[in-house]
Amino acid sequence: MIVNDSMILSLLKQSPLATAIYDGYDLNIAYANQAMLDMWRADESILGKTLCACFPNFVKEGFSSILKNVWKTGITYRAAEVPAHIIDGDSKVKRYFDFEYRAMVDENGNCYAILHTASDVTDRKLAHHRMERQSEQLSLRNKLDVLTNTLAHDLKNPLSVLKLGNDFLSKNENIPEKVSKRWYKNFSDSIQNIESIINQTLQINTVRGTVNKLEEIVMDQKVADWIKEVKSNYPDPQVEFRLGNLYTLYADYGAVYQIFTNLIGNAVKYADKAEQAYLSIHSEIIDSGIVYMLEDNGIGIPEAELSKMFQLQVRESNGSHRKGSGIGLSLVKDLIEFMGGNINLSSELGKGTVIRLFFPLQDND
Repeated sequence: MIVNDSMILSLLKQSPLATAIYDGYDLNIAYANQAMLDMWRADESILGKTLCACFPNFVKEGFSSILKNVWKTGITYRAAEVPAHIIDGDSKVKRYFDFEYRAMVDENGNCYAILHTASDVTDRKLAHHRMERQSEQLSLRNKLDVLTNTLAHDLKNPLSVLKLGNDFLSKNENIPEKVSKRWYKNFSDSIQNIESIINQTLQINTVRGTVNKLEEIVMDQKVADWIKEVKSNYPDPQVEFRLGNLYTLYADYGAVYQIFTNLIGNAVKYADKAEQAYLSIHSEIIDSGIVYMLEDNGIGIPEAELSKMFQLQVRESNGSHRKGSGIGLSLVKDLIEFMGGNINLSSELGKGTVIRLFFPLQDND
């Protein structure tokens, strides 16, 4: 049996899952089933029009820019329990949604449509809101406990290398220069790993139980400094940095520093050496805060592993040969949630990764 376009649309129309299709970079609404129209509080008169024209509030809240980025990169974007304001007559209603913007690409990897599916999870979000707030502080405490309990174990490998190398060099005075250089390189790597393990532990300990210390962070200056710092730690990979608008943040400087140095460091470490690697960093202002986007063309992350990437000491399987403790993304998630924001990660194997950081508006009075 051959399934044609009309049959596919008929199936989508009957689906209980809210579904829409955009067929151009201008986000023309080519299709929306009744479930999606009900979710948007709209009718079929919006079909054939652009999302931006029909829902200007979605533009202000940053959803149109996410969609356009999916069209540009061809990387599917997924998010959970994201707040959005729905205009219902004269009222504005805040709801929470799980949604996916799936990039439909041709044989050349070019996006020709975006399939948008969504579900309203407001009841679930509100039911668990109090539990989530309590668990945020508990999560940081638990992670510190885990790090404390495993610190000795984590340090064993680099310390063993140092001890073994020291014994070897002390007992063999006339060894070839090539061999000694290799040992000194092992020493350097081991010291860096020890520093990383200790620093990450101290970072989480610092965050636990503290409050936001708000200050103005001029990001176009700071991001350049942080890039230089990361490059000094990883001098080998050649990565082109593409910086766009970098709006000033009013936030906790220590937390913002750790977030960006971790993410920039990951992009450098996991750069694809087969082609010219780049990291693009830009930001935009939306109604409720500022969004920073970090896009790279690195090795990417397998789809099956995306949901685990923010867990403690989890690293992608295709990056296991790179140096690192595997707790950077977990720390980043803790830090941005500590400031009331959130992080979302989208990636495609062999194509790259897109990270979206949301920093909420802060009262600077």
